[in-house]
Amino acid sequence: MDPRLAAYVTNTDRDVFALRNLPEEVVAVLFAYYSRSREDLRTNLARLLDDDELDVVAAAPGAALGTAKDKARAFHQKWVVGYGHSSVAEHAVLHLAVERCSVLAAKALEEARLGAYTEKSTRYVRFDEGTLVTDIGLAPPLAREYEAAARALLGTYTGLADRVEAALALRHPAEPGVNPKAHAASLRTHACDLLRGLLPAGVPTNVGMTLNARALEHHIGRLLGSPLHEVRCIGRGLLAEGSVIVPTLLKYTAPSAHRTGAYDRVKRAHGALHAAPGPREDALVRLVDLSDAPLRTLATAVQCELFGASWDRAWHAAHDADHALELVRAYLMERGPHDAPLRALEQVQFRFEVCCDYGAWRDLQRHRMLSATTPRLGVADGYGVPEDLDALGFGDEVRAALDAVVPTHRLIAAEAPWEAQYVVPLAFRVRWMFQANLRELFHLTELRSARQGHEAYRRVAQAVAKAVTGACPWLEPHLRVDHASYPFARH
Repeated sequence: MDPRLAAYVTNTDRDVFALRNLPEEVVAVLFAYYSRSREDLRTNLARLLDDDELDVVAAAPGAALGTAKDKARAFHQKWVVGYGHSSVAEHAVLHLAVERCSVLAAKALEEARLGAYTEKSTRYVRFDEGTLVTDIGLAPPLAREYEAAARALLGTYTGLADRVEAALALRHPAEPGVNPKAHAASLRTHACDLLRGLLPAGVPTNVGMTLNARALEHHIGRLLGSPLHEVRCIGRGLLAEGSVIVPTLLKYTAPSAHRTGAYDRVKRAHGALHAAPGPREDALVRLVDLSDAPLRTLATAVQCELFGASWDRAWHAAHDADHALELVRAYLMERGPHDAPLRALEQVQFRFEVCCDYGAWRDLQRHRMLSATTPRLGVADGYGVPEDLDALGFGDEVRAALDAVVPTHRLIAAEAPWEAQYVVPLAFRVRWMFQANLRELFHLTELRSARQGHEAYRRVAQAVAKAVTGACPWLEPHLRVDHASYPFARH
């Protein structure tokens, strides 16, 4: 094997290896050869080292990469742009950091499903009183109203942080043998959980993103078409910085008129038509619909997966409910604590309407297999205050701070409805829809109902699980949901 390859692959003699010391566009080129060449990757890489394509020089890889990138651009111009072979771009992976963006913008960044994200936590990090995203495209008079209201919320948040933590320490003293530092950290975490509802959506956060170039191109197009000035600015920044890494693959990134104009088109089409009158639904979680005959559907899918049966034949074999239940029970048995449910569960679908606080939505939206709508943050559905704050004597102070922001939101929303979201605290409820298959619901409800979770999304996960087992009682023994309440979950 060519000794020069050692600088670019983790081994030169085994069938499984990793690439290293190569630009992302060059990696994409090499993987693209799999679909265009009979040779293995290392053979094609050796040819590139001979200056056949990319002028990669093994003796000085760092110095050679500039030339390699130039040649990679020519390759991508031919295959990606000229031939529409955009799957090539899926092998170029970018790691991007976005700092000091608003919580509102962070959720726009995390909307792309085919990505991985890490965000500053409202649970483990206290937010500072003086920090606020202010460049949001508001005219000066409204900008002043926004800043005053948002800073008042942050002032209440920081003013209560130490007091709530001290009250929790009195209420939940450390048990014998518990590490004092660990207990203090748990107290701070719980205090942050209780107070996060006071944080306005304009508070700054940091987001780390990992996406492939194809997903990033589409995602930046969405960001560039956002109604929010801040999000459009971030989109332009991502395009500029991403183009340093994969210039050709992002060359034709542009906002989508289809997406950008959807709100206005539908608003015009909606006209004078309105939803049917009636009382507003206040349920935390409401099961809207689900797959027909879910037990028979799952039993059918199990046979198709394991035996290769045709759907019609398997459906007929599952006509008897007792037999179908026996198949499903056998399929779900012996699942270990870290075993994900098997794939047949993906054939059973559920749709829910949820009305929860924005903080809980932020945590639940992160589930990548969830088809969740992105709600506009507002004040129409009210807010929730954790019971612990009332028990500790701080509930009225928090409610006063939350109530005070409502007039400011309405003032801004009259002229700038999208930008008015920035002033709304995370405690206010949003109404949203999501669709998920049964396999994802196992994951979501089991993870988000765990004792260590935030109480706001624990309640949603518990309600979803009750709705699922109410519709499918045969799932009760298999769905591991924690329905208990804990006075101090971090204890």
